[in-house]
Amino acid sequence: MKKPTILALLPFLVKGALSIAVLREMRKRGFDVTVAYCADASTVYTPDPMDDFWSADRILDLSGTSVHEYRELVWNEIQRRDVDLILQIGAYSLYSHLPYWKERRPELRIVDTLYNEVGHVVNHFLYERCMDGVIVESEYMRRFVQSCTHKEDANIAVVRSGIDVDWLTPDSNRRSGNGIVVGYIGRMSSEKNPLGFVELVEAIHELVPGATFRMSGEGDQAALVRGRIEVSPAAGRLTYDGYVEDLRAALRSLDVLVLPSKLDGRPNIVMEANACGIPVIGAPVGGVPELIEDGKNGYLIGPKDALPIANLLAGWANDRAALREIQRTSRLIAEEKFSRPKMMDTYADTFERFVT
Repeated sequence: MKKPTILALLPFLVKGALSIAVLREMRKRGFDVTVAYCADASTVYTPDPMDDFWSADRILDLSGTSVHEYRELVWNEIQRRDVDLILQIGAYSLYSHLPYWKERRPELRIVDTLYNEVGHVVNHFLYERCMDGVIVESEYMRRFVQSCTHKEDANIAVVRSGIDVDWLTPDSNRRSGNGIVVGYIGRMSSEKNPLGFVELVEAIHELVPGATFRMSGEGDQAALVRGRIEVSPAAGRLTYDGYVEDLRAALRSLDVLVLPSKLDGRPNIVMEANACGIPVIGAPVGGVPELIEDGKNGYLIGPKDALPIANLLAGWANDRAALREIQRTSRLIAEEKFSRPKMMDTYADTFERFVT
């Protein structure tokens, strides 16, 4: 059976994005995938050059065109490729055109992808009547979409994301000695709450002697975070590394990861940290409770609960054997539950199901 021809709609191209990794894997599996993107976000994020897609003539760059041209440019691509399935992956400015394309080509399948309950989710519900389904990453988001939908036959597919546990592995030469290294790795954006991590560090750095704190990532709050750290009373113990090319090396430099999100879906960084043998102290929001088991691969504690977090970190700093044990069980959980091949299999099956 011929695999679906897919047109994926992205707002911009970001290096390391899960959506791009999925689309690359689908091409390897025989799907004909084209990516359309709307903007150049290189001043905020490190872009993925997409050389493999460009060389195969599978990129539609809308960034240099007027928004008034989007409808016909994408429609022409739909016709030229004989597209079976449109994947809407957060391209805000293209939502309003979905009903038009669906009306002109009723057999076209349109599927949205929602990672959390904010942002482009509003557009999803404005235009959901022309959609044939939605992909979410967590049971939390499945329940959210189900509770908000106006469609009796809403087709919601849960595809739990996974990571490469063969590449993301614990460091065989893991550092030893006194102190503990606590980190934040992620987008510098309000929903991820990097300033909440800075505030946590300011509240606990004197309660955990010998602890050091590191941050890395990029986003629209990067300058704000950097400026806050420069004047912070914890500045001597807290560093900001900006964008890091080697995620594995960044994770291996830590003993513990903190995820202070205000809202979240199924954050990859929890799974990536666990694969490297790093426990995660995560805020109990969105799909995060589906990833963290207290005492096994981390703890569910919000960043404002500074004293419990300080006590945990101080305990691990003083008892390296206890830290090593939860690092060991973190890796075991990653191996058991966070398989990327299983995720890719589910995506492939889901895409095929939507067009049959």
